[in-house]
This record gives sequence, structure tokens and C-alpha cells, in this order.
Amino acid sequence: MNWKATYARLQIASTIAVAAVFGAGFWSFLIAGILNVTFEIGENESLLYFGAPLFLVFLVIFAKNLREPLRRAGLLSDPPESFESPRNRDNV
Repeated sequence: MNWKATYARLQIASTIAVAAVFGAGFWSFLIAGILNVTFEIGENESLLYFGAPLFLVFLVIFAKNLREPLRRAGLLSDPPESFESPRNRDNV
């Protein structure tokens, strides 16, 4: 493995992680806020009982499923395998 492939893997992982954390935080905060207003529970309780579990669920879902949409949008670099030399690809 060379440094270009390592950099591509790091870039892909960090981009997916940032997008997943942002998306999960946004949707869990929004849903917890709607539940807070709808059921008239406290802000702390809605974030603790609804926001935190939703954040974890959305984080796993987004981290698993965001790779292809981000690649189609042009936010991810080429696959790390494209940076490896042909000599290394044949030996695998």
C-alpha cells in the first residue's frame, strides 16, 4: 500500500464520518424538538430519551449508507485501489 491509497482511505473515512455525524445530529435534534413541542415534555428529557438514541441509530445508518451518494455527488475521491501500482494489484 502506498501513501496515495492511504490518503484516499483516510479522506473517504473522514468525509463519511463528518457527514454522518452532521446528518445524525440534525435529524435527531429536529425529531427531539418536535416531540418536545408535541408532548410538552422538558427539553432535557426529550434530548436524553429521544435525541441520544436517535442520534446513535441515525449515525449507524448514515455511516453505512452514505458512501455511494457522496461518491455520486463528487465529494469522495477515487477508490483507494486506483492509486495502487499495477504490480501490487497482480500480486493480490
